[in-house]
Amino acid sequence: MQEESRGVTRWRRSALIALPATAAIAAMTVAMAQGVLAANLSLTSVPFTLSSTTVAAPKGLGAVLTTVTAGSSTAAAEVGLPKAGLDGICIHAVQSVNLPVVGTVGTWSLNISSPAAATPLTSAQLASGQGIQANNLILDAQSVKGATATLNATATTPNQIGAAADSANIKGTGISDGTAGQFGLDATGGQTDISGLKANANGATIGGAITLPNLAINLANGDTAGKGAGGGDC
Repeated sequence: MQEESRGVTRWRRSALIALPATAAIAAMTVAMAQGVLAANLSLTSVPFTLSSTTVAAPKGLGAVLTTVTAGSSTAAAEVGLPKAGLDGICIHAVQSVNLPVVGTVGTWSLNISSPAAATPLTSAQLASGQGIQANNLILDAQSVKGATATLNATATTPNQIGAAADSANIKGTGISDGTAGQFGLDATGGQTDISGLKANANGATIGGAITLPNLAINLANGDTAGKGAGGGDC
């Protein structure tokens, strides 16, 4: 990702989960109490899942293919939402942890969650500023799925499948890695609404601070998902 020097909340791949667990939780006590996850939280070197019950992106979204691994079938794309309202968010990352001298201490999960509203928020409510609000949300992901998705547009502001990956509209979603001549999805013609969002990601960037009501950050032994929207697993 480029241009990441100014205030961002970043989840990326991580070489090491800090242990002991009590120290990791204590370091985040103030943020948890205030419900605000400040800039510069980072996870590196570990793929993770990010899920949300409902997402409304008033300015639509853009998507481009960014990475293809030579000799394998793996690839990644960037999906950019210049503005997004989310009804709950849940992040689940798993890593095998090795410590100097001690050696392996097994597999651990890091779960970060802010639950959905007790009464589900509508897309209109999320677009108007309710729920979790994020600016310049960019996902570096192998897949982004939704139970349903509506990409609105008009005759004068259509969405374009196969737009240039470096087009002005796609750059406007926060994606700066689009290569000229490559395939892009320009869905900035209207509001995008997604229910049951689940992204399998390598990284995520959010421009500025994000307020997370009832924030919970937990470490768990093994591949143990946290509880997300509606009490389901992340």
